[in-house]
Amino acid sequence: MRQNRKEPELFKAYPKLSGKIPWTYLGVEPTPLEKLDGFGHEDLWIKRDDLSAPDYGGNKVRKLEFILGKAVVERRKRVITFGGIGTNHGLATAIYCRKKGLDCSVVVFDQPVTQCVKKNLRLLRKTGAEIVFGNSMVNSVIKFYLVQRLRHPGAVFLTAGGSSPVGTLGFIDAAFELKKQVGSGMMPEPDYIFCAVGSNGTHAGLHLGCLLAGLKSKVIGVRVSMDRLGPFDVCTTGAVHKLARNTLSIMNSLSQKMESPNIPQPMMLDDYLGAGYGYPTEKGGKALAEMESCKGLQLDPCYTAKTFAAVLDFCKSEKNRNATILFWNTYNSADLDCSCLAADLPPQIRTILEAEEVDIN
Repeated sequence: MRQNRKEPELFKAYPKLSGKIPWTYLGVEPTPLEKLDGFGHEDLWIKRDDLSAPDYGGNKVRKLEFILGKAVVERRKRVITFGGIGTNHGLATAIYCRKKGLDCSVVVFDQPVTQCVKKNLRLLRKTGAEIVFGNSMVNSVIKFYLVQRLRHPGAVFLTAGGSSPVGTLGFIDAAFELKKQVGSGMMPEPDYIFCAVGSNGTHAGLHLGCLLAGLKSKVIGVRVSMDRLGPFDVCTTGAVHKLARNTLSIMNSLSQKMESPNIPQPMMLDDYLGAGYGYPTEKGGKALAEMESCKGLQLDPCYTAKTFAAVLDFCKSEKNRNATILFWNTYNSADLDCSCLAADLPPQIRTILEAEEVDIN
């Protein structure tokens, strides 16, 4: 039975962090582990983070428990973040900001229009969050880092995906949650854990978290975003490694008795992105359809379908035949009402909702 937790597993492992790192409960409970039969591999499992919280699931809530905990302690009034027009992170941030009485602004950039994108944009509109259209990614970054900072100097500025060192703590905590579940016999210890990599926080947190928790599991990230924006690393093994190091540095500064291991280079697959961020792929479409057919579970074409496509390819390799493989499902499956009255929709939103959708198959 899933029960409300009083504190993160991270604080149980490192009691000195409790009280020094702000945290607020947003409904996250230990998410189920289920065996995936029917996919041609004897030891394939799924971590159901789609069920992470009742208001809105997926991977973002784990990060927001630490991020919004800090915002509340600091008595901030507004959180500003950015992402694509179908941003899961922006939507989760807006939902949980409202839950905590915080104003929210989301700067959004264009991405290929799918059914998932339209649904998320409608839901974002319903939260009452301020939506700032930047159109291109470059222009959105400028609006986020410059224009919004001038307008709201006292706000919390939250990087895309919530992938700051503070947010990354959420997935170090998740690794300790997995360790506890493995220890109680819910599944064998995974040899490999697969997760989508867009803004690096989930990958960095699981990579470092498994190391700290003493799990042998190798975390394999599947890149679903551009690797660089100009001279800056966006989604690379270097960016994941740097985020993991910075997060460990924060933990070490607050807990003197914590071990400080050498963090190995992360593993990342680059072959499943397709035409770019948000563009569906043929393999992803097939993986999405297979998951829905065998499990009745919906994936999204931007992140989890591409990741599960990588999992299925990995399972086909003879050398991985006896491996225990865990697919970490980061997509929300909470069924939310996304209806909006047309009269309430600004022209830019109506234009996107009326646009022809790209084919996900």
